Amino acid sequence: MSSVSRFSLRYCLHSGSSRGVRDFLETCLVPFATDHPDIPIDILLQPGRHPTFLADYVEAPSRLVSLRNAARLEVLEMLKRYRDMSGHRVRRFTQRGMGKTPSVQGEWQPYQKLDQPHEIVRG
Repeated sequence: MSSVSRFSLRYCLHSGSSRGVRDFLETCLVPFATDHPDIPIDILLQPGRHPTFLADYVEAPSRLVSLRNAARLEVLEMLKRYRDMSGHRVRRFTQRGMGKTPSVQGEWQPYQKLDQPHEIVRG
């Protein structure tokens, strides 16, 4: 199950910056669409505008990417990259995984013998 709900490609028929998108539509779109039938792809003409790519996600905000002067393979890689993303922004964790309260089970140590009885330490 993909987190992408829809892709939208917008391009111009005559603009030089849309050449890579037009080449992608002629050669790579059909194989990509047959490999991923669960993702609908909208193709929209925008005369006199630079090409853009919009990825709509199920549980995240949409992502709008410029495809200005992108080659055919760059457009394909962009679709693959945004297909694999969840749509959420990358968060930076500022705290370590350890909390203030010590573990009830005790610390894990390498070479621990788990099949033998353990002593209970209360502190």
